[in-house]
Amino acid sequence: MTYRAAVFDLDGTLLDSYVGIHDALSTVLEHFDRPPVTVEESRRLVGHGLEALIAKVLPEELRAEGAQRFRFRYKVNAPKLTRLMPDAELVVSELWRRGVKLSIASNKPAVFSRQLLAGFGLEELFAFVGGPDLGFPEKPDPSMVLSALDAMGVPPAGTLFVGDMTVDVATARATGLAVAVVPLGSSTREELEAIGPDFLFGSLAEVLPLFGEVRAV
Repeated sequence: MTYRAAVFDLDGTLLDSYVGIHDALSTVLEHFDRPPVTVEESRRLVGHGLEALIAKVLPEELRAEGAQRFRFRYKVNAPKLTRLMPDAELVVSELWRRGVKLSIASNKPAVFSRQLLAGFGLEELFAFVGGPDLGFPEKPDPSMVLSALDAMGVPPAGTLFVGDMTVDVATARATGLAVAVVPLGSSTREELEAIGPDFLFGSLAEVLPLFGEVRAV
């Protein structure tokens, strides 16, 4: 099968956002006099949206303020603390060169996703950047990916979902997409193997042979 479109997860797939997330989360925990967490612990907490992240570390009565404080800190500091994942720029730019249509479906608020992608000069390569702040339920609900397919004008059969977490596999299954995962983010290789993705790679660049040349640029 040669795919003609791709829907990417963001954190742990294209962006190494974990230091920025840890920085914002640490600010929240310190404000509420809560025990600190390490960067690695933050990595394991993320992937299901900001509200879910805050719910894991704060009681219900503090969560609204905690989320607000997280958003403010993250907006200010994340751009300078976020890095591209290995091979991310290579893969995205090469797929765009081939004419492959690209979208983002992330549980990160889209306003942050666009800010970070723009900082790396990649935002304009994506036909759609989805997030829960646009009214979509968090993954694995299929709504965000279905909207991405509509925006790209492609069917599920020719589209590959690319992610790093078990929730990405579940999302792809809910929308009828094949899924490739790379264990560089929040889920371990063993966790990903157990859920049975179509492709399990050691590096992001390994997805490139799955895509053909749609048009010459």
